[in-house]
Order: sequence, then C-alpha cells, then structure tokens
Amino acid sequence: MSDKHLLAGGFGFPLGFAASTVVVLGAAAVGAFAHPVAVLVTLAVVTFVVSATTTLPAALGTAAVSWGLYSGFVVDQLGQLTLDGRTALAALVLGAAALVAVGAVTLARHTPTRVGRLTPPIRG
Repeated sequence: MSDKHLLAGGFGFPLGFAASTVVVLGAAAVGAFAHPVAVLVTLAVVTFVVSATTTLPAALGTAAVSWGLYSGFVVDQLGQLTLDGRTALAALVLGAAALVAVGAVTLARHTPTRVGRLTPPIRG
C-alpha cells in the first residue's frame, strides 16, 4: 500500500471523530454505558480501522477523541474528562490501537515483495 492509498489527515481525522462519536452515541442509545469495557473495545476497533487508513497524526487524533469521549461520557457521564486508573488504561489501549495499526500498514508498505518467475528458465 502506498501513501496515495492513505486518507490525508484532513479527511482521516474527521472520519475518526465521526466514527467515535457514532459509537458513543450508539452505546448511549442501547444502554451500553453499563458495560464500559465493551464500549472501550468497540472504540479501540474503530480507532484501529481508521488508523490503518490514515496518517499518523490523524490516527493519534482519533485515539485522543476516542479517549475523550470514553472518559467524558462513558466513565463520567457528565462530559467532564477524568484521569484515573480506568481512563489511563483506556488511553493506553486506544493509543496502542492507533500505533499498532499505523505500524502494521507502514511495515506492509515497506516490506519488499518477492517476485517469482513466471516462466521456467530456458536451457540449452
């Protein structure tokens, strides 16, 4: 995958922002705030997917927005950001999801592909 297949940060970050917001709003609609780990896992998956399709700054921005939504609305439910053990762990999980996705895509882009022969060598 080349850089031209990545969403520019100007598109990747809004995509991550919107996707994270939809996850949290959906979780609120179905009452999933009672299960914050499930919401965190869903946010981590969204962060990973968006991060795999965009640039590093947009990936980290998506992780930050996901953490803010998780801390402010899932854990606190009043919109106030808190930093305690649960939210610090969430920050690590979401940051790791972003970094692993970007790292995996970067590694896949820069790993040389092995080109095999299409025809057998001519002898004789």
